[in-house]
Amino acid sequence: MNRVAERVLGSRPLAATLLLAPPLAWLFAASGAVSFLLALAAMAVLCFVVMSTGFLLLRAVGASEQPSAAAWVLGVFATCAAVYALVELLGITADRSFTLWALLVLTLGTIVARRDPPGPRVDRRDLLGLLLCAAVTLMWCRGIASAPEVFGREHVFPAWIDYFIHGGVISQFGDVRSVAHLSYDLSDFPLRFYHYASYMLPAAFAGPLDQPGLPLATSVWLPLGFLTMCGGAYALGVALAGQPGGIAALASLTLLPDAGTYGLRNGVFGYYWNILSSPGATYAIGITLLSVAFLRRYAALGSWRDLIAGGVLASGTLLFRANVFVLAFPAWLAAAWLSLPFFRRRRVLSAVLLICSLALARLAIYVVFNNLPGWDIAPVLETFLWVFHVDQEPTAYTGLYRRLLAYGPAVSLPAGILLVLLACLGIFALLYPAALLLARRRLSTIDCFPMLVAAFYVLLMIWAPIPPHGDTGEFAHRPFIVLYAVIVIWTATVLVQELRSQGERGPDRLWRIFFVAAMLAVAAMWSRTPAMGHVHAAWAKGLGSYVAAEGVPQAAAFLRRNAKPPDIFAVSGPSLQVVATDVATQLASLSGLSTYIARPFMQMVAPGPRRELARLRYEALVSVEREASADSALALLRELGIRWYAFVGPEGPAWDRDRSRAAFAEGKVAVYSSASR
Repeated sequence: MNRVAERVLGSRPLAATLLLAPPLAWLFAASGAVSFLLALAAMAVLCFVVMSTGFLLLRAVGASEQPSAAAWVLGVFATCAAVYALVELLGITADRSFTLWALLVLTLGTIVARRDPPGPRVDRRDLLGLLLCAAVTLMWCRGIASAPEVFGREHVFPAWIDYFIHGGVISQFGDVRSVAHLSYDLSDFPLRFYHYASYMLPAAFAGPLDQPGLPLATSVWLPLGFLTMCGGAYALGVALAGQPGGIAALASLTLLPDAGTYGLRNGVFGYYWNILSSPGATYAIGITLLSVAFLRRYAALGSWRDLIAGGVLASGTLLFRANVFVLAFPAWLAAAWLSLPFFRRRRVLSAVLLICSLALARLAIYVVFNNLPGWDIAPVLETFLWVFHVDQEPTAYTGLYRRLLAYGPAVSLPAGILLVLLACLGIFALLYPAALLLARRRLSTIDCFPMLVAAFYVLLMIWAPIPPHGDTGEFAHRPFIVLYAVIVIWTATVLVQELRSQGERGPDRLWRIFFVAAMLAVAAMWSRTPAMGHVHAAWAKGLGSYVAAEGVPQAAAFLRRNAKPPDIFAVSGPSLQVVATDVATQLASLSGLSTYIARPFMQMVAPGPRRELARLRYEALVSVEREASADSALALLRELGIRWYAFVGPEGPAWDRDRSRAAFAEGKVAVYSSASR
């Protein structure tokens, strides 16, 4: 029995857990929601289950020698997907699903430890690579992780405003106050189709730690995703250029200024802002990079298990971030196609079939999205280029695209696409082709992957459909982060391969130099990352540092203390205008409750039952405000099934100006209970 325990616990999963849990716990505790010791215990359990899952899967595909960073990414992918599947199939909360998954993983780990010899022992360099991943995650996430504590104290939320939305989503999977009501923002209505998998790990903390969604979004969801992205970058770097390549890939992707801060200075193409404001993308990027690492391994070893593993990861990005999937998966599929021995010997046939597949993809876009309510498949390129060049001004090229329009579409459209590539890649638009030219004699089929990503990204700019809410950049802009990550990593690793070829001791010297340089860069960049993670654009004013109505955090705390399942709440004065957030969204994220309706515009963008119900609920809340007395208003709330009603304003509603009937009042928020008479 002792030998079994030694194999299970005295191995790579435990070593990785001891390394990762403390910094992740520090970030969780920075939210002010839990103590460090409680956060450490929770993170230790999560990290051990995730790492055990990853190492078991690496063993299953015959890739046990892969770095611990790869095991983390694989473990996150499998754990999120499994927990999500159990939530959907069994209708239980995320913490219960995670418990079932953890028991299965630990049981399999014990069986494998009894039956098979242990895998590779802990490698010092491997752990130091994982340590660098953790250090970079701590550096980038610490400011956002503390946002809930700052918000509760100052009513200013110093992070991107969408975290309120993400907090509500996390609660709808993990908080017993919300999960029974399905959609947190339109209670008792089925969930819309969405990439929910990444929310499962933070949602697993909601019940056991009794936490609302917002601190879990900023201080758990983001750090776990950022670490996943770092792990994917390191694993791909190792696959392409050994351990020095892993350090170079990770450092290049996370320690160099992105293209939004120099060159054309179009902030909306800043890599860091995009991944920090939409942390689901970090999960998808890390998974994508690991899928390419498996494809690289297949090209080198010819193992079908590697090809299958890479394909599962690439296709699974759909569960984590759809606008990463639409670029990453077609590019991966094309690269895998070209890597097959049959097609490597028949390049002309490969090219013909690839062109045919592109035609089929265009047809699929037309067929699928033309039948989805509210989607527009009309050409988007001209509108997209105008919005992402002209509407982002001032930039370093202010007025240039306007002047190009005078030459007609034959000039302006190709030039606009080229400007997009330059705006998102920056100096790497020059360094990448230079690196390829330098290493042209050693390039293999897999080295076409970045070029395939670039080609498919251009096609997305041309073909991408417009979703019902009208954002032309949903599939034409946001996927650029895949292109940036791949180009940066490939450039770094190609240069490392050139340096590694210099002498027998080259790799050892390179690894030491790169690791020390990367750690020094972390120290040098520590104070600069908050500014690098912001977008500097006129339209973003107030979205990255939101000032809430006075009393919102306190009202949310009151609701969380006093509400019991299946209570729902509503907020006065819903607006039909496009808003990034509203008080209903904020209270849902801070309290863990579902709301009668939040952000009505987003509920009504597409035709169908959701729109009709949202319209009826909007009209119902307008009627509540028009009631003549508090008794009639509270009676109407009871009829609507609303237990708590929050009114926002300098004084109470027309039927209770002095707020004497309120169960809670502070600042500009008064909360009424429909149960009181």
